[in-house]
Amino acid sequence: MTKTKQYDATLELGIPVTLIDTVEEPADGDVEIPNLDMLLATVAVARVLAPVQMVGAELRFLRHVLDLTGTEFANEIDLSDKTVVSRWENDKTRPGGYTEKVIRQLVLNLLGPRAPGIEVGENALPGMRISARDPSEGPLPMAFSFERRGGKRGQSLDCYAEAA
Repeated sequence: MTKTKQYDATLELGIPVTLIDTVEEPADGDVEIPNLDMLLATVAVARVLAPVQMVGAELRFLRHVLDLTGTEFANEIDLSDKTVVSRWENDKTRPGGYTEKVIRQLVLNLLGPRAPGIEVGENALPGMRISARDPSEGPLPMAFSFERRGGKRGQSLDCYAEAA
């Protein structure tokens, strides 16, 4: 029986993510995460599909993965008050339900194609009921593995997928 190797990537990603049988540890002791851009997109897409209210660290993570400044992020979601993004990220205030869905849709639109391991239904967000939670609970913990999946015309595709 093969032992599963887990790696806590929380420090690298800023939110609690465990990688299962994914990282490579060369002799020099540095950890290498394969296809980091795909991992970041996959974690972002998986998080926005979880129907639980986001906390500041998760919103900051999403903004960083989108490679946007606070002002650019505010512009993308059509906010007139650009300072509100900082207040969200520091858990001073929370985005309302509609605004949170707009953020989630932005992430799906921009990062969904870069996350082939996560399947997104056409109506993933419109009917979503987002459960409230206390920001002191922190970000949702997630786990991912790097897998081979069927690609186009029977080709295999390397991708990250949520671990069961």
